[in-house]
Amino acid sequence: MHWAVERLLVGRPDRQTIAKYARGADRYLGAALLLSAALLGLAITQPLITTDGFLDLNGGYSLLTVMAEFFKAGRGGLAVLIALITIFLPILLLSTAFEIWYKYELKDDKFLRKARLLHQLGRLWLFILALVLIAIFMATRAEVAVTLHVGVYYLVVSLALQKLVAARLQPMINAVQFVESEK
Repeated sequence: MHWAVERLLVGRPDRQTIAKYARGADRYLGAALLLSAALLGLAITQPLITTDGFLDLNGGYSLLTVMAEFFKAGRGGLAVLIALITIFLPILLLSTAFEIWYKYELKDDKFLRKARLLHQLGRLWLFILALVLIAIFMATRAEVAVTLHVGVYYLVVSLALQKLVAARLQPMINAVQFVESEK
């Protein structure tokens, strides 16, 4: 394997991270994290919806413009909820998984703290995806004209990749913790 690709997949060779010990398809979890982050960035900035009256919105909106519109309309709570569910929590999950994968060595105390956080975020992920899918369902069933754009699919694929990474990291983390507890 080319050294640049190897470096992307497992990080620095002098660090004892979980990426260094991944085998098979799990070696590509770092690339999946990067792809998920890129898709989330696109989902945040690209148009998601064009509507004529859904939630009192008229026109085309991305996540950022929808939140700005809700703040202008005096519905800041809804804007904060959207930001929390679709931006803050996914970024927290991505950054935590990225730190576990590349940054923290297996014997570092921060590794175990981040592993516990990733476990909790993995549980919360189902709630996040459910709310996003409910919002998509409500938009498609609205009585007003609603058009969903490719940004919605970027968001759903990004969330699916995040769950895949979190689900594949958990057995590796458990194996590391089991080996440490035996010693």
